[in-house]
Amino acid sequence: MSSMEVKDIIRKRRLDLGLSYAELGKICDVDKTTVRKWELGLIENMRRDKMVLLANAIEVSPLVLLGVEEYVPDDEQMPSNGKVKIYQELYANKFENELTEIDNPYPNKNGQFFGLEVQDEQLNFLKNLKVYALFKKQNTAKNGEVVAVTVNSEKAVIKRYYKFDDVIVLRDTTNEECEPITLVGDQVKGICILGKFVGVISPFMD
Repeated sequence: MSSMEVKDIIRKRRLDLGLSYAELGKICDVDKTTVRKWELGLIENMRRDKMVLLANAIEVSPLVLLGVEEYVPDDEQMPSNGKVKIYQELYANKFENELTEIDNPYPNKNGQFFGLEVQDEQLNFLKNLKVYALFKKQNTAKNGEVVAVTVNSEKAVIKRYYKFDDVIVLRDTTNEECEPITLVGDQVKGICILGKFVGVISPFMD
């Protein structure tokens, strides 16, 4: 597990995302000197509003910047060989009140996984069949990837993700005619990616 200091996390994520001091500063509404100070650890008590902007910009949880949640880079994550928690619904990034647990179907893949119960209309005739969409926990995504995502702390939905500059588009994964969710400018701050889709499992339930 990583024991990186917050200042090092900020620098690593800025470089991972290819952002300059000035570019990150613009996103966070501060000057590039302030960003340098963050990376040098010279500003210990960051304003809450700036912390939220910075967390969104470098795509980590605000809890990581508070030092409450440990930051684990993708290349340091270990295979999860235990159980995968399944949730009926999720809000924001709070993984609470799980519905059930299943054996991890990806024991050789790195990362942590979770599942969301979904209804497959084509399988309604099998009334004892539950369908779980499984996701790898992460708060970033590439264009075209399917993710579990919340908007303004509402219930998580499964959407195909696209980002263009300061515009994010979330499209339905099964019906292309469905009106997409489009967020522009400050609306983008309300996006919280919970994980990237990795597969579906349909265990029979008692």
